[in-house]
Amino acid sequence: MKQLKPQKGSSLIEVLVSILIVCLGLLGMASMVAASVQYVKLAQFQTIGTQLAEAYAENLRANTSGFYAGNYNRSIAYDGDSSNLEVPTCIITSLCTPSEIANIDKAVWLNDLRRRLPAGGAYVLRDENNTLAADIWIMWVDPSLAFSIGNDLSVSSTGGDQCPAASIAGLANTTPQPRCMYFRVSI
Repeated sequence: MKQLKPQKGSSLIEVLVSILIVCLGLLGMASMVAASVQYVKLAQFQTIGTQLAEAYAENLRANTSGFYAGNYNRSIAYDGDSSNLEVPTCIITSLCTPSEIANIDKAVWLNDLRRRLPAGGAYVLRDENNTLAADIWIMWVDPSLAFSIGNDLSVSSTGGDQCPAASIAGLANTTPQPRCMYFRVSI
């Protein structure tokens, strides 16, 4: 009887299994890179939102008369509009009323918000129980939350985290819903 020689090298199945394992590892690394890019963008939007809320709080503190009169409130439901608002003016800037200053501040701030955040919006209310506080919600839609593949498959996130119900009224069946950041500022 002839003795078989020991096998040398790898079989085709072993090579295919090792290629499969390497491919799975590379896919996992690619998904981690994609997630990290998304989280970096989310952190950037959150930083911008924080800066915008701080800027608005400074406007409130600079014009307390306009704040107490409720001129800085923005209780309009989110619409995702990104067009610029017309900024009102005063005829004589040194004689502007607190209401006129508030309207100018609000328009300039909303234009900056719409320019710096995708589909940026805001919902602002003075706290009626605490006359020295205001609630600010900064809203935007993450670009990665809404995209479609083909004609019938769409991928979206629920969004709407921390959004007051009145700010997203009428958006129950709309996707994507905005992402919200809540700030409470003291005057």
